[in-house]
Amino acid sequence: MKLHELKEARAKKVAELRTINDAANGNELPAEQRSRFDAVETEVRALNDQIGRAERLAEFERTAATGTPINDNGTPDFERECRAFSLTRALAYASGLTVDAAREVEVSQEIERRSGRKPQGALLAPAQIFLVPRHPNDIEHRVMVSGTTGAGLVGTEHRPQDYIDALRANLVTGRLGATTLSNLQQNVSIPKNAANRSGQWIAENAALTPVDGDFDSVTMTPKHVGALTEFSRNMLLQSSPDIETLIRNDFAAALAVALDKAALVGGGSNEPSGIIDRLTDASAMGTLADASWEQVLAFIAGVELANAATGRLGWALNPNAVKTMRAKPKVVYGSPETRDAGAGFVMDGPNELAGYAAASTTSMPGSGSPAAGSAIFGDFASLLIGYWSGIDILANPYESTAYAKGNVQVRGLLTADVAVRHLESFQAATDIPA
Repeated sequence: MKLHELKEARAKKVAELRTINDAANGNELPAEQRSRFDAVETEVRALNDQIGRAERLAEFERTAATGTPINDNGTPDFERECRAFSLTRALAYASGLTVDAAREVEVSQEIERRSGRKPQGALLAPAQIFLVPRHPNDIEHRVMVSGTTGAGLVGTEHRPQDYIDALRANLVTGRLGATTLSNLQQNVSIPKNAANRSGQWIAENAALTPVDGDFDSVTMTPKHVGALTEFSRNMLLQSSPDIETLIRNDFAAALAVALDKAALVGGGSNEPSGIIDRLTDASAMGTLADASWEQVLAFIAGVELANAATGRLGWALNPNAVKTMRAKPKVVYGSPETRDAGAGFVMDGPNELAGYAAASTTSMPGSGSPAAGSAIFGDFASLLIGYWSGIDILANPYESTAYAKGNVQVRGLLTADVAVRHLESFQAATDIPA
């Protein structure tokens, strides 16, 4: 039974107890009524235990750092099939090539059934296949071949596993603990208690002052981000795991970087409203114009004073902010100015600031010349990133330029949105001196 159903059942039982008790008019209950009273009382106590467990579970879910799929069916077999989904085979199938794509077709059909959305292209790809982390300690290997007059005698070894990807912004929202809501279907409205009521001290026989509840909601609506790229026919026919990883990473990076930037900043044309955009609209931007230790601590205190310093606290910074604060001593005194590097620097290492995890990315804004630094501090579990269905894939082998070369043009669309549980959970500044 759900929590409200348990409470309704308890209320009915308590009402029955009241009726039995009042019928006795203060006298001893007859044996039959006494037996019924004891039986109902036992049921009420059992309901109290169930309600207590349900309320604790609801509180755990409310304060959880990570989200759970709203319509997840708890099917580990489906999750395993999603992880085994081959994007290469799916693209080859969508391009009309003869490949065995039975798994990919079935997974796409299941995603369609769960999400209630039909693919615009041939298939829906599960978002799980794009969550391929890049290990920071990966080493790039290169193969050297002869370029002299004997080059014709030396074979060239093609090494797709050593593919050199484009340079892209670091992805930081997931690393800092943003909450993910997957498999969304309709527009989402999450109830929110906006009141900040406190207890009242009263004199003996005095009455409490009633305080009306103030309830709001956090909403999310589908928004679309896409990527258009081109693959060779031979690449799609490859069964090599390295080719599969290459294609996955190419799509993942293009879509994930765009969503990451929208979550941190946002507010652009057709974009979700991100943290900085929301703080700007609320006239709640902070300042780190001095990039001093005192201002950093004031930043943190702003979140703490709002009772929002819970969950997964951390910093998102752009490289200019990291550069400035790693060079800024904690102590500056005198006139003319004298700096004491012996006290340490505002930011002593690249991955930590004032005791909290820090992540640097060019997705954070920087304007001017030289470009200013920017920073966000807060509880990143309060940042909600919602996904509707999977990645919509459409392959077009007949696009004029691609067709002439025997290639296949591929479009990927991701439907997602960004929301913030409590805006007070974040402080942001875009005025850190370069």
